[in-house]
Amino acid sequence: MAAPFIQVAFAVGLLTRRFRRISLVAAVAMHVFVLSMFGPLGLNWNNIIWPWTAAMAVLDILLFSGKQEFSWHDIVWSARHPYHVGVLVVFIGLPWLSFVNWWDSYLSAALYSGNITDGEIYTNDRGKNSLPEGFKAYLVHTADDTNVLNIQRWAIEDLNVTPYPEMRVYKKIAKKVCLHLSNPGDLVLIVRERRLFFSAPETGLRCWQL
Repeated sequence: MAAPFIQVAFAVGLLTRRFRRISLVAAVAMHVFVLSMFGPLGLNWNNIIWPWTAAMAVLDILLFSGKQEFSWHDIVWSARHPYHVGVLVVFIGLPWLSFVNWWDSYLSAALYSGNITDGEIYTNDRGKNSLPEGFKAYLVHTADDTNVLNIQRWAIEDLNVTPYPEMRVYKKIAKKVCLHLSNPGDLVLIVRERRLFFSAPETGLRCWQL
């Protein structure tokens, strides 16, 4: 639980002249640690975070290791560059909309927040038997005539990346699975949203609703 506060402390430190150097070292060390833990020499998990973790470390060095003096005001606001407003809107303003389910979680730095939407596909035994072997391998028999395809597990095992956690994406995935069913009524997609406001705790969708 302390991790986000530590990262915010690094960011605040980079805004200051006094703590910029130590914050830069700490921030780069953090990115190196994350990459060593999740990269090919560590857990070899979630390929998608490898390039941007490395890129963040490089950007930290490029932006904050120079001898040019600048203040927090120059970073947060600069009237000399009109595009600065656009950057602030995209990276600071729009992520606030994720709290009311109007902006994507992954575009709001919420990858590991625990508040992302997840989805599972449920099908009965008849539906399972009509699916190709590639799908059957990811189905887990959980009860009588009930089989579950966890989309998160499917994405990690098949591509080694986590799925993009939005309702529209889960619907498209389930729609593709529905194309292989002999009876569309054999499948239901369950999506659970975890945004702060305007989330549907659980939504069930049949093939004809996708």
